Amino acid sequence: MDRFQFNEEKHEYLLDGKLLTGITSVLSVIAKPALIQWAANEAVNYILEYGIEKAEEARTAHRRKKEKAGDIGKEVHAAIEEWIKNKTEPSLNEQGMKMFNNFLDWTLKNKVKFLESEKKMYSEKYWIAGTCDFTCEIKGKKYIGDIKTGGIYDRIPFAQTAGYRLMLEEMGEKDYNGSVVVNIKKDGEFDEKKDVYWSFDYKTDLDLFLAALTIY
Repeated sequence: MDRFQFNEEKHEYLLDGKLLTGITSVLSVIAKPALIQWAANEAVNYILEYGIEKAEEARTAHRRKKEKAGDIGKEVHAAIEEWIKNKTEPSLNEQGMKMFNNFLDWTLKNKVKFLESEKKMYSEKYWIAGTCDFTCEIKGKKYIGDIKTGGIYDRIPFAQTAGYRLMLEEMGEKDYNGSVVVNIKKDGEFDEKKDVYWSFDYKTDLDLFLAALTIY
C-alpha cells in the first residue's frame, strides 16, 4: 500500500494513515479584505432587491452566491483536467464553455505543453498536502500552474503555488522556473495581459506560505 493516499469522499490526504493538513487550510489564516467588502456588498444588494424585511436572509447572501459560483468553477476545472489528460471535449453550459475556451485559447496561443494535471502531493517535513491544477512547459521552461475562476486581489495564489513547489521538490521534482495563475472569470471576459499572472520570485512567495503555515 502506498504511504500517501487521498480519500476522495472526505477530501482528505493521508500519510501512513495519518491526516495531513491541506494547503488551502493553511492559507485560510490570511485575511482577505476584498472578500470581506464583497460579502458586505452582497448583503446590501440583496436588501435593495428584496427589501429590508429580507435583512436576515441578506446575512448569508454572499454564501449562497459563492456556493452557486463554485459549482460552475468545479465543472470547468473538471473539464480542463479531462481535456489535459485525454483531450476529451467538454459538455458544459454556455457560461462554462466560454470559460473553458478562454483557457484553451491561452494554451494554444502560448504552445503550452502540459506535464501533469490535478497532481496530488505532500510534504512529510511540513506535514501538508494538496492538489496542483497543472504543471507545464512553456518555451522550454517549467511552471507550476493554478486556475482561478474569480478575482485575484493579492499574492495568496502565488503562496499557494510556492507551497506546491515546496512539496514537489521534496518529492524529487526540480527545475521549476516560476508560477503561472490563469484567471478564467465567470463573466466570460478574458484578457491575457490582465488575467494571466506570473511569478518568478519563489523565495518571497515561499516566505509568505511558510509564514501562513507558522500562524496555522
